[in-house]
Amino acid sequence: MNNDNTPMEPLWLLIFLGTAFRLWAAGTMGLGYGESYYFSCARHIDLSYFDHPPLSIWITTLSMHLAGTIGPFTLRLPSIIMFAGTTWLMFLLGRKIFGHWPGFYAALLLNLAPVFSLATGGWLVPDAPLMFFFLAGALCLSHILFENPKRSMRWWIWVGIILGFALLSKYHAVFLVLGTFMFLLTQKRQRRWLKKSGPYVAILIAGTLFLPVLIWNARHEWISFLWQGARGTAWSGLHFDWLARSIGGQALWLVPWIWLPLLWELWRSFVRGRSEKQLFLGWLAIGPILIFTAASLYAPFGFHFHWQAPGYLMLFPALGNTVHRTLQSSGHKASWVRWWLRISCAFIVVAVIIFVTHASTGWWHTSEVLSSTFVKEEDQTLELLDYTPLEQALTERGFLDSSNVFVFTNRWFLSGKVDYALRGKARVYCFNAGDPRGFAFFSRMEDILRQDGILVSTTKFLTEPEHEYGPYFETITYLGDVPVPRGNNAGVLLKLYFCKNLKAVFPMPYK
Repeated sequence: MNNDNTPMEPLWLLIFLGTAFRLWAAGTMGLGYGESYYFSCARHIDLSYFDHPPLSIWITTLSMHLAGTIGPFTLRLPSIIMFAGTTWLMFLLGRKIFGHWPGFYAALLLNLAPVFSLATGGWLVPDAPLMFFFLAGALCLSHILFENPKRSMRWWIWVGIILGFALLSKYHAVFLVLGTFMFLLTQKRQRRWLKKSGPYVAILIAGTLFLPVLIWNARHEWISFLWQGARGTAWSGLHFDWLARSIGGQALWLVPWIWLPLLWELWRSFVRGRSEKQLFLGWLAIGPILIFTAASLYAPFGFHFHWQAPGYLMLFPALGNTVHRTLQSSGHKASWVRWWLRISCAFIVVAVIIFVTHASTGWWHTSEVLSSTFVKEEDQTLELLDYTPLEQALTERGFLDSSNVFVFTNRWFLSGKVDYALRGKARVYCFNAGDPRGFAFFSRMEDILRQDGILVSTTKFLTEPEHEYGPYFETITYLGDVPVPRGNNAGVLLKLYFCKNLKAVFPMPYK
């Protein structure tokens, strides 16, 4: 690349190719557990939802309405479009703080990290609008803090609007506030803003936009805040294996050769000699990375390695600057960085192709050598298999034509998968007394008393249906299996049970 010119052509090429690649992946893979669940949420429009604020759900509902159809392409398209915008915003932020080419390399590296390029940029997740508005907020703040505009109040109003949309996307947006506050508090030159009205006007505007979430929670005993808060404060003793799993998961989601340089940039943001702009990025980054990583030592976070992602997002401009400065120098370092970029580009393309094609066909298991690398029954890509044959199986048995029959599962993610497979042709519930997620709020259990239910599950998640649901139905009859193939390979085996006459309300948590 010619570093004497602005990088607009390679930037637009990056956005175009990345968008085309994600569109292909979106149309090839089925929906994951979380995506199917969010589809169910989108079928029940509300002010907010149990586990997340509503913006990504509202956008999904609008996408289905405008498209007039339901499918992976329709549901994932808003995330793909927003990530194209996120790439552009990353370039703008890097350009504002470090220059044109550092901004381009920041955008390029963002697209080489799977947690952003594949998950945030290609799936139906609340992280898609969060990352977009998080970056937009940081961009506006950098303009206020480092360029001293004459009409600063106008920019603070924009910060408030953007922050409001970020909060409507995911609760992680609070780190944009906390990081900015810590930066203003620790920098003598910037501390003056705490005495001005601009930041407080921004908070007021953001709070106003956040009102739907507050109203919904007030009507439901603040359950969303309490549940999310409990996930980070639940003490389960010290588990260093959990901490190691969290650190390893972050490294894998970002790929180790990008993750380590990002951590190095975080360290450099706080050491002596750093610039004020680097410190600003560091304060925005350190909150989610440090808090969620430390909490994984005692809280059962499971495999939520993406919770630290908003923090890593803010480190790409600094890494882009380091890459540009190294390429400008002569010697072995520049050569190594060029190879590092080439290998990273090749890796993300090949890795995504392998992941997407295997998720849709299961080809990995056709090879004796490859299939021995992991147990087939533990293949996590089976999560991306749509339960399409279920609709025909229920139609042939006449259940979808009856208004007196509902469908239910015993896991919230299975209910999402079933709901997506049936495309709204049946009422779908989740009978789980411990964790039904949003299904506990979509409809009232009293409305289906004296009706018949079709229980859908698998042997992995349900072994004794009579033990779990016998007290609530007159009889439970096994109807048979519904195989869900993946390409020419075996996929998932669904088990159907006819549950006659719901005679008692199934107990739900969350009141």
